[in-house]
Amino acid sequence: MYMLEGSSQLVSVLDVGMVQPFAMVNVRPESLREHQASLLSEELADVVDRSCGRVLLRFSEGAEVCASCLSELIRESQRAEALGGRIFIVGLSREMRRMLKGTGLDRQLHLARDTAEAMKHFDRRQVAAA
Repeated sequence: MYMLEGSSQLVSVLDVGMVQPFAMVNVRPESLREHQASLLSEELADVVDRSCGRVLLRFSEGAEVCASCLSELIRESQRAEALGGRIFIVGLSREMRRMLKGTGLDRQLHLARDTAEAMKHFDRRQVAAA
């Protein structure tokens, strides 16, 4: 989170809520652009650390993500898995999902159709870890 120049307004791209056993994170802007990549990286790294890598990242339906932000999402996804967790992503546009599958990036970023599907994955992983 940072301050806008000449303003007292705090800027953030993520709205974070903890739902045991994972963090439920809403992405605030409809889509993520180049100028938001470093902020996304900082905020998501903090969430990954606090949730032991278990994150549900929800975009507003039809969201688009630029290449720089995709790189940050992949980096944090790898960190999450190293911590024994996983980041699930919901809400990306059909075109974004198609591009991720076509390039093989869906093997790096775990996509779920909706929040309920992602939550089932967390439930199964929780039972398997017990």
